[in-house]
Amino acid sequence: MKLKGLSVRLYNITFHIHTVSGIVISFALYVIFFAGAFTLFKDEFYQWENPASRQSLGKAIDYDEILYKIKQLNPSFDLSEDITIRTETTQAPLVQIYGHLIVSKGRPEQHYNTTYYPQTGTFSKDEKTTVGETLYRLHFFDHIPLIGRFLSGFVALFFAFAVITGVMIHWQNIFTKFNGFSLKGSLKNIWTNAHTVFGLLGLPFQLMYAITGAYYMLSFLVLLPVVFVFFGGNQQKALQVILPDRVLATTKDALVTTKNLKISSLLDPIKNEHNNLKLQYLQIKHYDREDGTLLAALDNTKTFAGSGSVAIALRDGRILSDNLPGKKGYAQSVLPGIARLHFATFGGLTLKIIYFFLAFFTCFVIISGVLLWKEARNKKIYNDKQKRFHHSTTMCYLAISFSLFPAVAILFNAELLVHNMENHVFWVQTIFFVFWLILTIVGLFASTEAASTRLYLFLGGLCSVAVPITNGIVTDDWIWISCAKGNYYVAGTDVFWLFSGLLSLLIAAKMKLKDKKVTESLF
Repeated sequence: MKLKGLSVRLYNITFHIHTVSGIVISFALYVIFFAGAFTLFKDEFYQWENPASRQSLGKAIDYDEILYKIKQLNPSFDLSEDITIRTETTQAPLVQIYGHLIVSKGRPEQHYNTTYYPQTGTFSKDEKTTVGETLYRLHFFDHIPLIGRFLSGFVALFFAFAVITGVMIHWQNIFTKFNGFSLKGSLKNIWTNAHTVFGLLGLPFQLMYAITGAYYMLSFLVLLPVVFVFFGGNQQKALQVILPDRVLATTKDALVTTKNLKISSLLDPIKNEHNNLKLQYLQIKHYDREDGTLLAALDNTKTFAGSGSVAIALRDGRILSDNLPGKKGYAQSVLPGIARLHFATFGGLTLKIIYFFLAFFTCFVIISGVLLWKEARNKKIYNDKQKRFHHSTTMCYLAISFSLFPAVAILFNAELLVHNMENHVFWVQTIFFVFWLILTIVGLFASTEAASTRLYLFLGGLCSVAVPITNGIVTDDWIWISCAKGNYYVAGTDVFWLFSGLLSLLIAAKMKLKDKKVTESLF
């Protein structure tokens, strides 16, 4: 079946747009999807990277008691300032509190954060975990000062161009490509077929990520005109429509009181009425004042429209704003909907696993596009100097991309190996980025694409197998012990790295054996 395609001139223009936009962003896009795949399981990794949290959820937690304890331990903790409480979950059975300290008038504000461990009733100010956070920030280039986020946004925007133009190019013979898919023939034909077929199979996923990623990182380009056109440039009015419960008014001169209702007494009726929703976090304004408010964010991770929030007056329990599921308007649903779609937080663990494989699927499409670009230029019309440039560019792209696999495995190992070191986060991130750089440089000396692939599979396999071994040695939680304790997220993480490592080593060995047979046949 052959569909009507583009004119010759429009086809050539579209083809060049697709090629240029794709090759320019390829290695950056690979990093985004590779790191983003692991970011999906940021919460599930938490117990693995923080051995102190490897505990089960206990009895209901009294958040008022936690705040009073913090005030006793640190009298300068300001109960009148904004306080955020990230509540306990199955993945992270502890409570994280973020607030401010009392400072003299005219001095800059000082932030305060601590972690409360319900099982022991103790606090810890040293958050010694960074695997999930490092990969999360890497997937939108937050480690690059000032321009990192904008850079990732424009990469996503160019990715959208590449996806759309790719569909336009192949629309005419889309069914022919599928029916004629084969791994035989020249390298150019192999990479063309692989890039086209797998790219079209993952099209909805890729287009969704291109649009939502660009929206997140370049949201100022979208929201700024909206604020100026519809709200006369008044940002506060815009927030009152989009996030009405986040901008509830409080008065600096409100009187201090000790008669505000307990947080648990305000949350219990909501939990009973919406027992399918799980508490995510609390935001408190003027906790010890008469106009104090409590914002409770709740979520049902099994449904797409399952997130919402409710704002309550601490003084009398009056509902100030109700944006729970079923009561939110369109304006209040757009931003949370984009977030749920982007981070796969609406279909449980199953959907995250699907997203994970689709992300690696996209990584393959990106790499096949780079190899296709190189093979398409392996023609007589290009001189030796140009061919060397094309080869060097390809090897550079592959080195940056493929070296991320062993580097991420090293990040996991470093998390536990330097767990008790001062400035833990700094040293773990330093180890990760330095080894990523070293591994990239090593890959530049590989002679062929196959040699580069085999090298990184071998190194990645070794580092991956080391992850569960490191966890077992450092924490004594070997895979079978984690399963026996019910720490399935810890065991699952170890099993993933063990399986990935063994599979990588097996593929590398088969590639080595194949190269050996080819070499012997030549002589």
